[in-house]
Order: sequence, then structure tokens, then C-alpha cells
Amino acid sequence: MSTKHVVILKNDAVGDLVHSLNGIYNIINNTEVDKITIFVSKLSKKFNFLFNNPKVHIKVINYNLSIKEKIKLFFFILSNKINKIYILAPKNFFYYLPIFFFNIKFYALCVDNIKGYKRPSSFLRRFLYKFVINDRSAQFKRLSTEKIQSMLTSDDNVVNNKFSINIKKSDLLKKNLPDNYIYFHAKRKILNELGWGVNELKILFGEILKYTDYLILTKDIEVDENTKIFKENFNSFDFKTQKFIDNSQKIIFFDNIDGEDLYNTIINSKKVIAFHGMMTNLASINKHKVLDLFHCNMNNWDDYRNYRNSFYEFKPSYNGYDFIIPSKNIQKTLKKIRYFLKK
Repeated sequence: MSTKHVVILKNDAVGDLVHSLNGIYNIINNTEVDKITIFVSKLSKKFNFLFNNPKVHIKVINYNLSIKEKIKLFFFILSNKINKIYILAPKNFFYYLPIFFFNIKFYALCVDNIKGYKRPSSFLRRFLYKFVINDRSAQFKRLSTEKIQSMLTSDDNVVNNKFSINIKKSDLLKKNLPDNYIYFHAKRKILNELGWGVNELKILFGEILKYTDYLILTKDIEVDENTKIFKENFNSFDFKTQKFIDNSQKIIFFDNIDGEDLYNTIINSKKVIAFHGMMTNLASINKHKVLDLFHCNMNNWDDYRNYRNSFYEFKPSYNGYDFIIPSKNIQKTLKKIRYFLKK
């Protein structure tokens, strides 16, 4: 019997969505599935091009589910003939749904944390047709969430990573994107914690430019002091106003870039250097060469263990994805980055 309609609950961050792509594509490539409804967060909807398939339908629910959204989701399930539901975002509300819809097979990502807390409880897990556990209590290397979710959505527990996503560049991007560049993404909070100001960034960017013709720079979405600093010190192009500022630099700051243009900017670069998060995850989709600047504040052994385990949980599993822990001393960090650039 063919599976008519599958629902995927994945309303968390964009980076988390990327970690689920292998698993989601297991479902998309299943010939028995006729229709797939994916519930994503508002920010993730900007990346719905990642699921360019006619049987995929995208719906939005907030990361923090309101009462109204919970009711809306409940009645969506009630009013549609659904064969399977995959819980890939570990929200407490989702785990109560199998109690009310016993005719639907629920597949779920569950979490065991280091203090013995289970999400969902052992009692609620009894209502799941199949589940896998992200064991955060593990003292040594954890399985990545990418592998765990791929196992959940595969009938034979096989990890699938044989897919890539390529989309056409917009005319606006074609006009402003150079041919030979390295991509760098800055995060204001981490730059502040490291004490890296514009002088440190100029030293860093100057080193990177020894290995490429141009450097494309982006930053976090919110407007902050770095927006002004970057526009004053580097060339810049605003994708919203389409205004270009020429400061005679080989460093180009892309402001207000999002969605397909952002993704294409990342994957068409020679290499990606970025602080850990959405950009490093997007770069990993097509197995791009990435240097993940994995910033962490370690004061004791527990901090080290938690950061180490967190890295293995979220690190993409392919050769070409490297990471370093950046230092407040820019020269120490440059030595590590230089090794990546020479590869």
C-alpha cells in the first residue's frame, strides 16, 4: 500500500533544518510518498528552495508554539488523511500528539541529556512507532544529529548523504558577484567576546586576500554597529536598496542578503570561513570546503566536554569540513587559518 501523505515537524533554526536534510531527502526520494507537508519556522521558510520538489508543501509555525498554533496543527492533522508524522524538532507538544492520533505512525527524534532528563518521557515513547535517541549523556563522541535523523527516516537505517542542491543565480547576484572569492561571515556577539575590532578584521582579511582575488563578507541579520563599520571600511552592496558603495577595496560587504542569493554566494565561493552556525551549515549541503570558527568559553573540564560533545553532535560528516577554536590573539588565529587556506 502506498503512503499518501507524510508530515514533517521541523520548526527550529535554519542550521537545524540543514542537519535534517539527509533525513528529509530519504522521505522525498521515497517513491511511495505522494505528498509531504513540512512545518518550518518563519526564518526557515526563506530557504524553502531547499525542497524544490512538487510533492513538498511548506507551512509555517513559530519556533515557540502559541496556543493558537498548537490548535491549528492539531486540527490540520485531524482534517487530513496522514499516514506518517516525523518529529524532527524535539518540542514537548509534538510528543503528546500520538496519544490522540493512534491511527498515524509517529517517528521521532528523542533526546536523553546528561542529567538523566528524557524528552519525551519513557511513557510517551511507548506511543511512537519508531524513535531514535540523541544521547547527550554520552561521555565520548556522539553520533551526529545528521546521522541519527537519516537513520530514523530510512526503512533500513541506512545513512543517505547522496544529494546536492543547486539553484540558478539571480540577475542581481550575477551582476555583483566576482569570479574568484572566499566567503567570510561575521557574528557581532562573538567578535565582541574575542575583542576583534575593525583593525583585527583588516589583518585577518588581508591574510585571506593573499589566497584569493576577493573576499565576500556578510554579518548577522540584525542592524548593529558592524553594519556602519563595514560600509565605511569596505566596498558594500545592499541587496534591499541595490546601492553599491565603492571604497576601492577587494573586500565586498553584502548587506541585507538572504535566501537563494545568500545560499548561492556561499556555495559559489572557493572556500568558506565563518563562525559556527547557519552559514557553516548551509555551506555543508554541497560538501563545500569550510573552516568552522568554533568559538567557546572553557573554564573547566565540564565546559570542555560539553563543547566537544556539542561539536561532534552538529559537525557535518565529510572530508573538507575543518574547524578551529579562534583565539583573542589574532596572530594565533591567523596561523590556524593560514593552514586551511594553503590546502
